[in-house]
Amino acid sequence: MFCSKCGNQIQNGARFCSACGASCTPEYPGFYPQTGQLTRPRTNRMIAGVCAGLAIHYGWDLSLVRVITALLVVLTGVGLIAYLVAWVVIPEAPYELPLKTS
Repeated sequence: MFCSKCGNQIQNGARFCSACGASCTPEYPGFYPQTGQLTRPRTNRMIAGVCAGLAIHYGWDLSLVRVITALLVVLTGVGLIAYLVAWVVIPEAPYELPLKTS
């Protein structure tokens, strides 16, 4: 793997280039860098983005989070209350700025 800023070779999985310090995280739609705050994304969500937000924040599989949430809603009913509370409490992610083309 090579740095997109300086062209030096970097290790696979590295977050920053050791030569220039540039970020090596992929920049594509739907990628949300870890900010430390749990937020509901504005894309890739089905109802309110609670499951997507949890999956992105904790690095879990989105499908698995959705299945577990659906099971909790159907089997116990507590899942529905927890989902509604999370919908109100967890803030939405800020809007993404368009990629800089220069």
